Amino acid sequence: MVVEEIITLDCPCCQTAISQPLSWFKKTYSTCPHCGGGLAASQFAAQLVAIEEALDTAVDEMVRGVPSSGGCCREK
Repeated sequence: MVVEEIITLDCPCCQTAISQPLSWFKKTYSTCPHCGGGLAASQFAAQLVAIEEALDTAVDEMVRGVPSSGGCCREK
């Protein structure tokens, strides 16, 4: 069974946080559960690329033991 990540992004129409599975934001067309505004996948595309890259990096670190590239508590 594949467990899909739940992510939270703001609605471009009403600015309210929408928490849904990653695939929900990739649907061609959706409706905001808060304001009913129409949402297109292209409105979230740039944010989804960044999120997927971060998830891939985290998986690589867990599976391959690749060290973190830094962060708030670690030095490079």
